[in-house]
Amino acid sequence: MKRCMTCQKRASQPGATGLSLLPLCADGQPSFPFPGPMSGARANAVAVIALSTAAQVASVTASSVFPVIAPELASHLGVEPSFVGYQVSLIYGTAMLASPFMGALVPRVGAARATQIGLAAGMAAMLLAMSSGLFAFAAASVLVGLGLSVMPAASSHLLFRFTAPESRNLIFSLKQTGIPLGWMLMAAVAPAIALGAGWRWALAAVLALLLVTAAVMQPWRARWDDDRGTQAAGRQSVLEGLRLVWRYPALRRLSVMSACYTFVQLCVVSFAVTMLVTEAGYSLVAAGFLLSLTHVMGVAGRVLWGWVADATRDGPRVLAALGLAMSACCLAMAFVSAAWPAWALVALFAAFGLTGVAWNGIFLAEAARSAPRGQVSGAVGGAMVWNFGGVLAGPALFATAYGWIGSYALGFGALAGVGLAGVALLLVRGPRAGGAPI
Repeated sequence: MKRCMTCQKRASQPGATGLSLLPLCADGQPSFPFPGPMSGARANAVAVIALSTAAQVASVTASSVFPVIAPELASHLGVEPSFVGYQVSLIYGTAMLASPFMGALVPRVGAARATQIGLAAGMAAMLLAMSSGLFAFAAASVLVGLGLSVMPAASSHLLFRFTAPESRNLIFSLKQTGIPLGWMLMAAVAPAIALGAGWRWALAAVLALLLVTAAVMQPWRARWDDDRGTQAAGRQSVLEGLRLVWRYPALRRLSVMSACYTFVQLCVVSFAVTMLVTEAGYSLVAAGFLLSLTHVMGVAGRVLWGWVADATRDGPRVLAALGLAMSACCLAMAFVSAAWPAWALVALFAAFGLTGVAWNGIFLAEAARSAPRGQVSGAVGGAMVWNFGGVLAGPALFATAYGWIGSYALGFGALAGVGLAGVALLLVRGPRAGGAPI
């Protein structure tokens, strides 16, 4: 395997063995090729991708289980199903406020340990929510938000450290398939569990998944967290990520764009089941199947578009195209009614999954690429403040708008304007990775 001179010098240094001292090129990237022969370095990279994705799946099930069984929960709690919009906003509002802290936490305790901490927060949330009551659900939502906030910074740190740059959009997109996979899993099984055995058993299933995932990560923890507690980590301010986002134009545009896109995405996936049940005449299980299909297409789309972004070397342009298609789907949703044939609804929600649920991996890869050297977790944590901010504003504003217009379908149509605003930000092209601060 051919290496640059810097890598050869580092590899020849005394004690330079093991995964903790993988040979690095002058730009700080791993020197091993990916994909390539199954070397120890590549095997480690595969493990990073697999377990980061598994942790993403588990953490997302903790947030998605509530919207997909919203009608059943609403009946038990004595509230309107649209109330779930406020709960989702509480989850992601907490995640937004916590993200800068998590960007600073990762280099201190290590990315693997930070991931386990996030999974543990989800476990505590499920136990608390099982006790029932609006206050318990509110407290559980805060814990779920804390768990979600650590995942982007921790996984970005690991992926940027252990994988090669030429496949980064695809690799980040593969990891981000964990989000639609988590939603798909809950949409497929949670309604059936809730109706057949009770809603608490749906939460218990999530608790078990979180516990198993945290346990499986433990053998890798020492190997992946050998860079924790460095001097750079000790100097990193909690608010450094926010400052980075504002100083670097590429990061700033990507961050605000992600707020627009998540606003649209979370509104649709949070209220899709309720809209299909109340306005299109579907059963809870059938509506859950359609939402599950949306996320199946989201998984396929993330892999496809991540590959396209790497092949074209133009992630922002791919993100803009996805935003246009997502907005078109929202406009079509404004006309959904009980008169629509099943095949038309299947096609529409599949198209939304392929576009509106498939952009996140490219966003994270571009944010990591645009970060100053050695500050990936901080920059991603700062960018995720805007990302989670879109989710915070989206479902709550959507629930409020529904109270005025009385139609979920028309509300979905209005989301097209938010998506187009994100596209407009991407049309302002400037320096990409490593662009000068202002």
